[in-house]
Amino acid sequence: MKVTKKSLLALTIPIFLELLLVTVVGNVDTIMLGRYSDSAVATVGGISQVLGIQNVILSFICLGTSILTAQYLGSQNSKGIREVICVSLIMNLVLGTALGLLYFFGWEWILVQIKLPKHLISLGEGYFKLVGGLCIFQAITLTCGAAMKSFGNTKQMLYVNVGVNLLNILGNGMFIFGWFGSPILGVTGVGLSTVVSRSLGSIVSVIVMMKYCNFKLIHFKEFSTKILKNILSIGIPTAGEHLSWSIAQLIILSMVNTMGSINITARTYLTLVSSFIMIFSISLGHGTAIQVGQLVGANDKDLAYVQCLKSTKISFIAAGIVSVIVVLAKVQIMKFFTTDISVLNAAYKVFIWMILLETGRTFNIVIINSLHAAGDIKFPMFIGIFSMFGIAVPLSWLFGIQMELGLVGIWLGNAADEWLRGIAMLWRWNSKKWTKKSFV
Repeated sequence: MKVTKKSLLALTIPIFLELLLVTVVGNVDTIMLGRYSDSAVATVGGISQVLGIQNVILSFICLGTSILTAQYLGSQNSKGIREVICVSLIMNLVLGTALGLLYFFGWEWILVQIKLPKHLISLGEGYFKLVGGLCIFQAITLTCGAAMKSFGNTKQMLYVNVGVNLLNILGNGMFIFGWFGSPILGVTGVGLSTVVSRSLGSIVSVIVMMKYCNFKLIHFKEFSTKILKNILSIGIPTAGEHLSWSIAQLIILSMVNTMGSINITARTYLTLVSSFIMIFSISLGHGTAIQVGQLVGANDKDLAYVQCLKSTKISFIAAGIVSVIVVLAKVQIMKFFTTDISVLNAAYKVFIWMILLETGRTFNIVIINSLHAAGDIKFPMFIGIFSMFGIAVPLSWLFGIQMELGLVGIWLGNAADEWLRGIAMLWRWNSKKWTKKSFV
């Protein structure tokens, strides 16, 4: 089997563009709802934090898919690749269905637990049931995307996400602003638009994946318990790490929810801005992980070591530059979202602290991706759980609630967590203990 090895730039640029579109798709609801109602923005912001857990759970299978596929590519094992894709698709179909049922029937209890104000809970019922209840479409797309990226076929998923993005914008316009005479359904209409665009995207993703990964329906017979165990051995610790982060952020969100609707709305917009700052670091981390996985599979670990450090340096510099630009343009950025003076003032105080948070985050994004790709799974999980619940949550409470710094305190608590974990991950990579963790 011939493996096409691509440069980091060739891998990263399509992933960057895809993630940019995915981020737009994920946040276009918030952006367009900002023209409709700040209360709607606060509702979707709170719900999206909860729904983020579904991506964490589904992504632990996708991570196993990416790592094993990349390593099997490096070792020229085509049968192993087919088995990985088969197991991954079946697992995420099961998980997507189970999560959908949980969200659909438990939506009210979940939103009460995160202390979302009652008027926002009633406003978001339809959105939560639609987007959460039908998350199976997201499960399919994520799995296909993981397989495609491991092959280095990043452009095709970019095109799929362009279509999803355009469909979602069209649907939002119809149900928020009444385009083409459609009924104005507000938050529920945004949920309907999101689900329809994702469902069509999942169908196209399967077709594209089958073509470019040489996977056919008959290969579903190649279910391997050995591959399942390997995916779970990668995914469960990683899921523990990512799930811990999501739960920690939900706890922190519940703190913000006690600060009132103004701070809830401001946090939603600030989180949206941060998601755009992170895009380059995430794409560089994914591109590096593909290379590291293939290099480890080919037993070229010295080059893998150098590549990760190089990518981390580039990511740190880029995040710093972009963060400074965002701080300087904070007035123009925030006025694009809202004209509410109270929300604007609450958000402006936080921007300068984005530099500290986003630069620290780059170490975790790039190095953890590389550690995972090399098969070093448990160390990031243990450090992550300790830091998130031992640093991020208590310091957010101390600074944000007890010292009454509000959202500034929340950002400081998160920044302390990112820097502590980042330094620990850099030490781990330099120790080279990951060189003995390969799966093939």
